[in-house]
Amino acid sequence: MKSGESMAIFSEKIHLRSIIDKLILIMLFLTPLFSFQEFLALIYGGVVNNSTALTSPYIKGIKDLFFVSIVFSAILLILKIKKINIILLSMIAGIGFFVIIPAYYNHDNILIFFAGLRWFFPFVLALFLIGNVKQELLCKIGKILFWLFILHFSIQIIQLFISDPWFGITVFGLSARNPGIFFIPSTAAVFVILVLFFSKFYMSNKLSNNINLLIPVSILLTASGTGIVAYLVFTTVFHFNDKYSRIMPLFLLVLASFLIIYIDALSGRAGLLEDSFGQRIEMFEDVFNSATWLPSYFGYGTSTGYLIQNHYGFNFEMIPTDSWFASVVVNLGMLNFIAIILLVASTLFYLFIFRSKERLLFLLMYCLIGMTTVFTESYPVNLLFSVLLGYYLTTVNDLTRQKRYLMPDRKNQFK
Repeated sequence: MKSGESMAIFSEKIHLRSIIDKLILIMLFLTPLFSFQEFLALIYGGVVNNSTALTSPYIKGIKDLFFVSIVFSAILLILKIKKINIILLSMIAGIGFFVIIPAYYNHDNILIFFAGLRWFFPFVLALFLIGNVKQELLCKIGKILFWLFILHFSIQIIQLFISDPWFGITVFGLSARNPGIFFIPSTAAVFVILVLFFSKFYMSNKLSNNINLLIPVSILLTASGTGIVAYLVFTTVFHFNDKYSRIMPLFLLVLASFLIIYIDALSGRAGLLEDSFGQRIEMFEDVFNSATWLPSYFGYGTSTGYLIQNHYGFNFEMIPTDSWFASVVVNLGMLNFIAIILLVASTLFYLFIFRSKERLLFLLMYCLIGMTTVFTESYPVNLLFSVLLGYYLTTVNDLTRQKRYLMPDRKNQFK
């Protein structure tokens, strides 16, 4: 290949990666737009129910256009450089064989099938982001998250004092749960947990220090049990001394016992463990007992299916899940669920043994979030999941190449 042609391809590669970065950053910047009517309705009144969107589906659909545009840009990059990542190729083949083909074969409604694709799409996006996410992008995301959090916290304070009492009121006459720029309080709490994650790894000390004390306050304003648990687990693991890492599981068990006893007091919600988490356990048992081995109900365990049903008046036989793990059982079947659980468990063990704290916290947080939230349909949690997973898979791929070609004798590069 001539040097001029090589330079042209390199220049085009940089240009397409720049487009991917800009799409991700613009999409994140627009976050308040996608639920602005819902959080205004919490202040002025007008909420119908928790599963009916007030913001136009055309505005919400902008997110999906961005998701598709990012993948399309990544595909153009692959075609331009005429080289595909082996991890991407093998995973796409596995997804096609074990998910898409049986799901399409068994589908009985094309809208529900597309709802399933939307639920699964963050994983596809993460694969196409392999090699396209650099640390500089994560730092830029950290800055945007800082300002989004400031806006979010400000609206929470407004909701606290003048919000319509949709989620109840406290004994002081204040709003009991305040989701800020979001509609569902648990979504707001999960967003703040990810702000916490980025503040520790991808924000400057100045930005991080400005919001350190506001983050737990924001979580308490949502009264989210998931948010409180995730915050305490994150803080424990993050500050745990590596010298005593072997006793970390024991310490987390003690923390879990504490939370079982005091989670109601911490959240200000009576019966949280029994009513909220208990209902999700029952839902998981129901879908587990009626699960099929392959994806026979792909799309029927999605929030998107419910939104389509409510907005257009269809009568789908949707299956309630209320957690990502339950949605995996419904949408992907038992075979894929078992494979995912084994992969997650083995990865957690590996990250714990090799003390990869950042990646361990990433996986731990999303496991905790997944117990009460279908995070692949919760924006911007799904976008940040895809970006971070794509980045970590990039570092794994780079490490493999280094060991194979450059530095076969070096160890412990997976930090």
